[in-house]
Amino acid sequence: MTDTDTQRDAVDRFINATESAKKALERKYQRKFAGLGAAKMHAIKQGDRVVKSHAAQLDLLVDLRNVIQHSHVMSGLPIAIPRDDAVEAMERIASFIERQPQIKDFMVKDPAILAPHSAIEEASEQVVSLDLSQLPVYDEGAYVGLFTTNAMARWLGSAVRSEGGTLIVEDVKVSEILEHVELHEQPKFFGPTQSALKVCETLSKVTSPPAVLITADGKQSGQLQGIVTRFDVARILREAVVTYP
Repeated sequence: MTDTDTQRDAVDRFINATESAKKALERKYQRKFAGLGAAKMHAIKQGDRVVKSHAAQLDLLVDLRNVIQHSHVMSGLPIAIPRDDAVEAMERIASFIERQPQIKDFMVKDPAILAPHSAIEEASEQVVSLDLSQLPVYDEGAYVGLFTTNAMARWLGSAVRSEGGTLIVEDVKVSEILEHVELHEQPKFFGPTQSALKVCETLSKVTSPPAVLITADGKQSGQLQGIVTRFDVARILREAVVTYP
């Protein structure tokens, strides 16, 4: 393949990606748009999380697309040839618009859990060995609560006070620690096809829960499939949002 052929291929891929993104937004909003720029503006007004998270990138890419589309062509090439990173960025954004990143693609699958009758020694061992700050508690498949290291610290303070400075951990169960979980430590529940960006948004609020539990039906009563915590947000955003240029 000659350099000219490579450049034509880059132009074609870029234009096709912009068209794919526009058509995907037309299908989503059941209307026609004059171009990707108009589609982007409408999507932002509708609160589209994928488009909003890529608004700055799309501004640059739409400008590049307009230059390519409306420039004089010489020897089959427009005045501007998109770089590889621009082509790849537009293709990735188009793929995210066509199918928004779903939380099932990013959650920690089959997370470790505790039972209400689990001993505090087992809970402590899992917290340390798995480097976790919270563990879901289930009793024969039914959700009971969220064990947190903060709740364990509150229990510890209460136990030491009540025993006059002596700590007694014999026969202490997870259910006892759950009594010290505060309201703001209750998790949220979402289904596996929920927007990954919405989950990240939920976990990024000032009053966010420490974790989101992903269940088959998005309800507390559903079967647990995964977990997402505040510490996962940065990783998910790196994978679900295109950085360009």
